[in-house]
Amino acid sequence: MFLKVLENEARDARPSSQRRAEFDQSPLEIRMFNVGGGEAVLVVFPGNRAWLVDGGSSNSTSLNQKLGDGLVKYLQERNLVLETLVPSHPHIDHVGAVATILDHAGSRLASSVTIYRSADSTWDADHQWLKDLRTKIDALGNQVQVIALQDAHREVDIAGSVRAHFFAGHGDGPYTSMLFNLHFGEARLLFTGDCHCAYEKDLLGRFGEEEFRADVLKVTHHGSSSGTARVIVDAVRPGIAVASTAPDGGHRLEMDTLARLGGPSGPRAVFETLVDGDIILRADGMGYGGGILYEVEFETPGRFAADLGAGTVPAADIHRQMGHDAACA
Repeated sequence: MFLKVLENEARDARPSSQRRAEFDQSPLEIRMFNVGGGEAVLVVFPGNRAWLVDGGSSNSTSLNQKLGDGLVKYLQERNLVLETLVPSHPHIDHVGAVATILDHAGSRLASSVTIYRSADSTWDADHQWLKDLRTKIDALGNQVQVIALQDAHREVDIAGSVRAHFFAGHGDGPYTSMLFNLHFGEARLLFTGDCHCAYEKDLLGRFGEEEFRADVLKVTHHGSSSGTARVIVDAVRPGIAVASTAPDGGHRLEMDTLARLGGPSGPRAVFETLVDGDIILRADGMGYGGGILYEVEFETPGRFAADLGAGTVPAADIHRQMGHDAACA
């Protein structure tokens, strides 16, 4: 389906055949995989260039290895070259598959790979999965450059009118996430990792609303009550919100977070992997009727769902809870 995305809402769109043909020439594609209790988002640019934003599934070493191998196979099938990784914060359910990818991707890795992450000291923690990740990075030598930001902003030109704005703060422990706003022509998509409302609000005060404004919001911390503060939603003003979710507390889109996003009835479109499976968004970065044109598709239950035990359930069957964090209200 096609959606026209405006501030705080998404409307059905029916582009002409000519507009669809133009759209198909060089779209950006965002695929949020259904990985159960974790997060993995692949960004595909024109020219078969790919970025991986996070990459993990639960706390299980075996499931993360399966996800890593699955992502490598997916890159091979689509002839994609992975040139950038953005592991937002050092939690295994977001980064546990990255070591396997670095070890097994081979020619699917670019000759020069950049890793953007926060500079929090928890990246140096004495966890085996983090040790393995550091070992794989070291083994690739000069092929990999790690850029760690703290209380800093960095703008990266990708191609033409395509650029990424990275920014990170401090003080949220292992939740100290790297955020980035991806600009693709006129389209904007904000990726948020996991972080708490106080950290989000600190970033907003430090870097300003313009860095947060986006058509698409990747919901913080899987939709947990402790993230996605109301002032953040008000600053982003997204027409689409997407969340990587699972049935358990900590990976569930909770009732109060959903309310801050505007509820299930819109006018904002809210999608989550627990309900929709893999969520695929495409945009060509061009205006459309006063908004931005997006194409939305789902692969249900998802490319890796069977291997990872990540099913889908009807939204009405999810037992959402209400949080009471005053920093988020």
